[in-house]
Amino acid sequence: MPTTENRGYPECAEKGLIAVRGTRLYVEMSGGSKDAALLYLHGGPGASCIDFCWHQAGVLSAHMMVVALDQRGVLRSDPIPEEETFGLEDIIKDCEALRVKLGIAKWTLLGHSFGAIVAFKYAVHYPQSVNKIIFETPCFDARASMRSLIAKAHEIYQALEHPEGVVLCNSYLSCSHTPLELWQAWGRIGQGLGSKRDNIYFHGMDPDCYNSKIDRQITDAGMWAKNRVHAAKLEAEGKFLESLIPELFKLSQPSLLIAGRFDPVCCETQQQAYVETVKGGHMVVFEGSGHFPRLEEPERYAQEVIQFVLNSQI
Repeated sequence: MPTTENRGYPECAEKGLIAVRGTRLYVEMSGGSKDAALLYLHGGPGASCIDFCWHQAGVLSAHMMVVALDQRGVLRSDPIPEEETFGLEDIIKDCEALRVKLGIAKWTLLGHSFGAIVAFKYAVHYPQSVNKIIFETPCFDARASMRSLIAKAHEIYQALEHPEGVVLCNSYLSCSHTPLELWQAWGRIGQGLGSKRDNIYFHGMDPDCYNSKIDRQITDAGMWAKNRVHAAKLEAEGKFLESLIPELFKLSQPSLLIAGRFDPVCCETQQQAYVETVKGGHMVVFEGSGHFPRLEEPERYAQEVIQFVLNSQI
């Protein structure tokens, strides 16, 4: 796999495009033995592995093999043709094909937000390939997550004395809506907040710092156009909007839920469902974090991940 220039975070051993199932995925690999391998699955849909690789990939790779990728059709991976059928199962199959291609017997999955949905379904579909699972601020139930996000937006609109925004939020909080309706509503409501939208996701980090780092890495507008195709096809399919809470009992691997105290996505009802349902599950709460504990409390995050992955007693 070809190497590329340093992008401002700890250097990976290998980074570049790998051919998998008729496309090419952008993959970064670093670290040692495949006996302790970790696969990072980014959120979004379409968020990329860039922010995970700023700090965590380099730190964790001193203790384990770390693999991070841009999912099919995302940023540095090949685009998805408009006419091509694409869905959630394709991401899962891509990951399994990548595992086989890399010669990894089993790996631990680390899924953030939407990536936690991918991690869950991958672990259920291919239990023989998955050692353990880490859920970072997961979206187990889109309806609950979107209502929580809209409620946070409502608070901001009130503080801004923005009556139209308040009314719009109330229209979705006061009535029952489908997960798709709430997902699309959040897009409009969040956009209406402008730069204040990102404040909903962060607590221990300035969102402008996050956005500037992303912008410095990705300067080609065409890459973001690829993302829109990826996200639109997943939205049209709708599977990632289906609640995983009724299926949580299916997990057979040890798992860890990393929750941010101020995270609106993995809200309290989802945390409670995980604790009550998942056998072999453990939850840790990051008191200074919102939706991105790996960025907001990076040292503790690395410690928790290393301990969980390497502890053979779990």
